[in-house]
Amino acid sequence: ELDFSAFHIGYDASNVYVRIDIANMSNVVDADGEKIPDIAIYFMQPNAINFNEVETNFRTYYGNEILGFPAKSMVSLNLDDLRSDGRASWILFTAQGKSGDKEVWVGSTPSALGTAAADEVIELQIPWSDLGLAPRYSTRVKVVTSLANSTAYGDGIDLEMAPLAPAEVQLPDLESWVEMLDMADDTGDEDGSGEIVYGLSGDFAPGQGLFDLTNVRMRQSSWNVRFEFTFAEMTNIWGMSNGFSHQIVQVYVDQDRVNGSGNTALLEGANAEAHPEWAWEVALSATGEPGAVKAVLASTGETTAKGLEVSADLSTNTITMTVSKNLLGQSPQDYGYIIVVGSQDGFGPGKWRDVDADAGTWVLGGGDDAADDGVDYDPNILDILLAQDLDQAAMLSAYSTTNHTFAQLSGIEIPDAPQQIFGLNLGVVSGTSAVLTWSTTQSAPATIEYHIAGDNLTALSLQSANSTSHGITLTGLATTTTYVVIISVDGATSVTLNLTTTDEVDLTPPEILNLAAQVLENGQVRVSWFTSEATTEHLSWIGGEHTGDTVALSKSHQITMTLPAGESALVLTAVDAAG
Repeated sequence: ELDFSAFHIGYDASNVYVRIDIANMSNVVDADGEKIPDIAIYFMQPNAINFNEVETNFRTYYGNEILGFPAKSMVSLNLDDLRSDGRASWILFTAQGKSGDKEVWVGSTPSALGTAAADEVIELQIPWSDLGLAPRYSTRVKVVTSLANSTAYGDGIDLEMAPLAPAEVQLPDLESWVEMLDMADDTGDEDGSGEIVYGLSGDFAPGQGLFDLTNVRMRQSSWNVRFEFTFAEMTNIWGMSNGFSHQIVQVYVDQDRVNGSGNTALLEGANAEAHPEWAWEVALSATGEPGAVKAVLASTGETTAKGLEVSADLSTNTITMTVSKNLLGQSPQDYGYIIVVGSQDGFGPGKWRDVDADAGTWVLGGGDDAADDGVDYDPNILDILLAQDLDQAAMLSAYSTTNHTFAQLSGIEIPDAPQQIFGLNLGVVSGTSAVLTWSTTQSAPATIEYHIAGDNLTALSLQSANSTSHGITLTGLATTTTYVVIISVDGATSVTLNLTTTDEVDLTPPEILNLAAQVLENGQVRVSWFTSEATTEHLSWIGGEHTGDTVALSKSHQITMTLPAGESALVLTAVDAAG
């Protein structure tokens, strides 16, 4: 039997730690029978809302028992790699969903030796990134012990699965935040085009200030961008889950700052356009109703809520929106932003409350009724974050029901912030290489100096590209050796990190798994694949190429790009940290 008496789970800024106490460890360590012992930890798709999660599995690998959540990752103790000193490794399996009557799991190469240990207890160290986790993300966990006849799916029995109800893990906010923007907005300007008035219902009490945006603060970390929207008044009269009732806040992100590149039409219900100089690539929408929180990608039209969190604090009249950089973009200080506010209506178009000519119980007044073509050209927007020299009322009133034109909106740019280095993170470390990533508040090259601890004469130097998101691979390192790494950027305080290489030299090339290409409705091609370990990304074809990650950062990959008309043969190149 493989009974375990307890399991413990914890975390630090980079890893999840799991300890499993098994009463009869000899059955695991000294197993020599016909059956194969297996100890696996199943992790839910991060932040899963329900069971409608794509490419997830719902049953255990060997016994096919129901887990009770949509699992995305399975971490199995690699007993084949167990050493006499107790050091071991683990293998990560990623769920791919059902194929025929079987659920599919794709395995990676074993983790570095020493990331697991088995003696009187079993302990595992698993990077957040391998499990798709980030600060404030949640997941659920179950531990399963099994005896297998072979490593084939379903060819075994489960001995124990615990806890009965999955353990829930909420990762803390361990991020280092850097200020991007702290901008006041004019007060008393919640009347949009200058004449909009509240609806007549008493639910709009106190009758002023609910839509008056007074300040916007933006901060960034290595993972996320955080917006804080402050209002003159805020209530949660309707008891909405995100902590506020009346406001709808939308952010339109112009990533490339190229005139006419991106979408100009705002989302349904806003009834306005972005000026072509502010055409957007990503739109974010937040209300007090979690199901209405979403991001829209202009390139594909896709809508998602993953990587987007919204909450409110009534004591400070503040709505907080936290957005993953994987969604918003990696260089937020270089983007343009249109930020608009309206009245939330759960039954309105796009969750916006209509502005008509006359106010009603649940309708705002002071606008225009629909034009002769049945379209509402008057904006439902009540406030915009604008620079002091721009006239909000003039901007929002520049629509025409006669000419069938919408008002065109402008936005704000982020002012230059003092140069800082932040979010230094140690990625994959092998016996001869190590991956480092970090960010800077301004685009700049960085100098990386590294030497063996205690031996400055061995110092070597590299330089990263001119960017705000940096990554580099140190190669040619000595095994089981501690190095001191110093990262410097002009105008910023240097940061230092110590790392120790492993005793294993990685000579195994990565495997490319589940390579697929999909032609999207807009004609672009989305290429996705997995690798058995973190790798770089490079696609080439006759007459062109596309480069993604230039350092080995991830095992899950997706690139959307434009290819020449007709048939193209793609060549995918993936290089691990060891080269």
